[in-house]
Amino acid sequence: MHIRHSAIKLLAKNLALITTILLATAAALRAQTTTSMLLTGVGDGNTFGDVYVDPYTATVGGTANIAVICDDWSDDSNLGDSWTATVINAATVSNSADGTPLFGNNQGLYNGVAWLSAQLLNPANEKNGTAQTEISFAIWQLTYSGPDTCSSGTPGAGCDPLAYMGNYISTSSTEYLATVNYLDQAESSTIANNNSLSDGWDILTPDPKGKGEDQEFMMFVPEPSQYGTLGADLALFAVAVLVLRRRGFLASRLARTERALHS
Repeated sequence: MHIRHSAIKLLAKNLALITTILLATAAALRAQTTTSMLLTGVGDGNTFGDVYVDPYTATVGGTANIAVICDDWSDDSNLGDSWTATVINAATVSNSADGTPLFGNNQGLYNGVAWLSAQLLNPANEKNGTAQTEISFAIWQLTYSGPDTCSSGTPGAGCDPLAYMGNYISTSSTEYLATVNYLDQAESSTIANNNSLSDGWDILTPDPKGKGEDQEFMMFVPEPSQYGTLGADLALFAVAVLVLRRRGFLASRLARTERALHS
C-alpha cells in the first residue's frame, strides 16, 4: 500500500511538471514578435476554380505540419515560399502597440476571421471540400476591399471573391448562398463584438507586408489559461485517485481489525 501511495504522489508531481511545461511553452509562443514561415502544403488539395482553399499547412518557427488559414485574397504565396512573419495576438489586435496586421487593428474584422477559421477546423468541416470552399471564400470576402467585380476571372487583387465564385456557379446555388450566410454571420455584431472568439488565434502577418508580398495567415495556439485548466483537471484527477486509494487502504485496515476482534 505504501508503494502505491508513493506512486500516486509521484503522479501528482509529474502532472504538476507537465502543466508547468505547457504554460511555459504557451508563454514563449505568445512572447514571440516574429517567426519564420515556410508554406509546405495545401491541406486536402481541394480547389475551386484556380484556387486552393483553406486550410493549408506550414512550418512555423521550425514546427512542421501546422494548420494555417489564409485570410488574404489579394496577395500570392506558393508552396516552398519562406518568409518572416510578425506574430500578433488576434484577441488584442485593437492594441496597435502589439503590431498592425495586414487589415489594420480592426478587432471586429479579426473576430469574424477567427470565428470562420474555427468553423473551418471543426471536425465536421475540415475534410469537407464544399464546406472548405464556402468558409474560405467567406473569409476572403470579409477581408477584401477592392472593386466588387471580377471581369478578368483571375483571382487576386481587383477581383471580388464572391464575383469570382459567380463566374463558376450560380449566385442562387446552395454553395454560393451558404458562403454568403457564413459571411453575414461573421459580420454580425454578435460575432464582431465578441473578442473571446479570437482567444488562441495568432495572426501571422508577412514582414514586410503589402502588395507583392506573401500572404497573411491565421494559426491557432491554445491560450495559457487553457493549459492551466487542463493542469487543474489533471491535478484534481490525481487527488481523487489518491483519496480513493487512501479510503480503500483504510477500509482494508478496518476490515482486518474487525476480523481480528471477532476471531
